[in-house]
Amino acid sequence: MRVFPALCLSLLALSVTGCARPEPVAGAEAACAVAIDRVTTLRGLPAGHVARCEPLGEANGYYPLALYAHCREDLCGSTNMGWFAVRKTTGEVFEWVVTEQKPGQRLTR
Repeated sequence: MRVFPALCLSLLALSVTGCARPEPVAGAEAACAVAIDRVTTLRGLPAGHVARCEPLGEANGYYPLALYAHCREDLCGSTNMGWFAVRKTTGEVFEWVVTEQKPGQRLTR
């Protein structure tokens, strides 16, 4: 009968570690917050690493956007951290394929 406690602990761990329910995103500003949280978490960076988010409007059910880091040098080139897209209906974050104007790989933990 030791299986039941182990099963309960496993289910509890799943509920705490990332089996979050999909939630709709209510606009480009909210999409920026979702993308900043996901990208910085996956890269092990503080949220303050992102200087700005540049929303690009809407495209086929997504909010495409670019994230930019702070310039920490006297002279900086691009501080672009990448192009991303947040699915409106679920809040999932994807890489954004700029040349094709479509989502690429989903960013997962």
